Amino acid sequence: MTKKIFVVLCAVVFLLGALPVQGAAKESAHLEDNDFSCRGIHLGDSEEKMLAVFGEPDFDKQVGVYGIGVIYYSFPKGLDVGVSVRRREVVDILIRDKEYQARAGVRYGATPYKIRTTYGEKGRAMLDGVIYYIYEHPEKPQERLLLEVDSENGSLRSFRITSLPLTTDEADRRAEEDEVSSDLSVILAGEKEIDTGAMPEHGPVKIRGLEK
Repeated sequence: MTKKIFVVLCAVVFLLGALPVQGAAKESAHLEDNDFSCRGIHLGDSEEKMLAVFGEPDFDKQVGVYGIGVIYYSFPKGLDVGVSVRRREVVDILIRDKEYQARAGVRYGATPYKIRTTYGEKGRAMLDGVIYYIYEHPEKPQERLLLEVDSENGSLRSFRITSLPLTTDEADRRAEEDEVSSDLSVILAGEKEIDTGAMPEHGPVKIRGLEK
């Protein structure tokens, strides 16, 4: 056997041996509920609970995000948490701390391979000139994990966990859905007149657990 043939065979064996490892990495990539939280604080947690965990903020400011009032609390090491003015619940978490580690050791500077083999295959998306990998919560599609990556080498730069709309179109769609939901809630609460003429007169009429 010549040296050239030997080298070729070694290369083939190496590639064949690497295939199962790559396949296993893809199979192990997945999303977990904790990927959409920071230090035990999840989207939807109360403002009170969040402040009890993160402590006293350096400062806070109120801004509008697609028409939604949000108070952003800024904490040391590049942590900002947004709380809905109306609901007083956590709606946005931004993490720029270079020492912060998420699941499986994902942290600032993580490679695209590390990101994909941890959270799953995902194409890149651009929002306001910034490139992200955007992952949806498997059971709560309005909750997203945004991983900002460097435009040149694709390495991880920051985390964002949010339930806020990401585009104007999405904000408009949610507003329409909220209006429909609000109207339905008003009807079910009995604050709008319901025609009961065709209903039987005997016994109470129940609408979703409310008696009339």
